[in-house]
Amino acid sequence: MLEPVGSYSLKESAGFIDAWHEAPSDGGNIEGHLHLAFLSDAAWAAVGVCLTQDAHGAVHGTVYGSAPLDGVRDQTARILSLDVDGRAWPEVGERDPVVAGLQHMFPGFRPVNWSNAYEAAAWCLISSRVAMRQAQSVKERMCRELGASVDIHGHRLYCFPGPETLVQLRSYKGLSGRKVEYLYGLGQAALRGELDTEELRALPQDEALARLQGLKGIGEFGSQLVRLRALSAVDELPTSERRLLEAVRMAYGLAHEPDAAELETIAEGWRPYRMWVAVCLRRTLAGGAGMTHSRAAG
Repeated sequence: MLEPVGSYSLKESAGFIDAWHEAPSDGGNIEGHLHLAFLSDAAWAAVGVCLTQDAHGAVHGTVYGSAPLDGVRDQTARILSLDVDGRAWPEVGERDPVVAGLQHMFPGFRPVNWSNAYEAAAWCLISSRVAMRQAQSVKERMCRELGASVDIHGHRLYCFPGPETLVQLRSYKGLSGRKVEYLYGLGQAALRGELDTEELRALPQDEALARLQGLKGIGEFGSQLVRLRALSAVDELPTSERRLLEAVRMAYGLAHEPDAAELETIAEGWRPYRMWVAVCLRRTLAGGAGMTHSRAAG
């Protein structure tokens, strides 16, 4: 069981990644639940979880797979941002009317993070210089064709292939240029233990970004994505995300797109949840849709 500190809606998390399921329960009531499938932090083992939220806000989970339960619990908390104290989140809306509007639009929302740094980095490589829909199609095929599957009470999900599979990859339909080479290097780095999510998370910002940019094919934008959305750097800002700048311009009624310095000034009022606000603002450009996540359903 996970006890959120501060407000939290599991349904908002599921809506963010389009993964909310409703199933009849005893007495004809409808029970909503969120299914996730991912590779475990420690051994790259395929794991599935079925999550529900009770009337008091606690999140309950059933684990599918052989990974140690404590590790799965901690990883799930990180993925759902439930390892973050959210009690001060309403105060940000009290200071900033734009944030208040976002909180009303997405009640109880917390960003859903990538399952680990490895998968987030793989997404950066796959999605580079192609349309997001095309990249997602390639990633989902990789999950189904190369990844392990998990059956969650009749709902089959496929995990992204582990590093031992990437180092065997020589070509793959839809991966252009040097992407196969870069994914091979990513798999090697993961097998060497260089992509331990919690270890990277504990590093200072500059050191973590430098280590991530040491991976072939991962530049400034990719390293920030991994840092913010896999390592869950809650009070940091993306400085190379042009779509965020456009969202800020629209939300704050600015005559021009803010530069990095102006963004930093505006975002001072978002502390200590600057990443959360940035994610909410990006969602407004996509009609409420969120990230492309680690789910390929069968």
